[in-house]
Amino acid sequence: MDVDNLKDDAIIQQLHINPRTFYRYKKKLQKEDAKFHEQQNKDSVKFREAKFHKTLEDGYLISKKIAEDNKTSPRDRLEAVKVMATCQAQLAKLTRDGLVFQPALPDKMITIEPKESTV
Repeated sequence: MDVDNLKDDAIIQQLHINPRTFYRYKKKLQKEDAKFHEQQNKDSVKFREAKFHKTLEDGYLISKKIAEDNKTSPRDRLEAVKVMATCQAQLAKLTRDGLVFQPALPDKMITIEPKESTV
């Protein structure tokens, strides 16, 4: 009925039900809808967390192969070890804190000085 954009009173009249019954049903439907959306959100967060975890594991494994390859230059092997350590730290943080978003904002303000325009 919400699709029809009907007011509550019109729905009550159309269904021939007591207003208290209508509002009880409406409240129950709203609670069920809220639970459904909450579950969808949880599932979405879990999926993104699992995907990020898999990406970190893949990064670790690829870096490990590079670090263990004797044909790779020592510099590249050292960089691969650094990436492995970073992936391990991120995996530990993900396990401990879950998926947390922290925006990377600049730590200092950059002043912009106005320039006079000559037209």
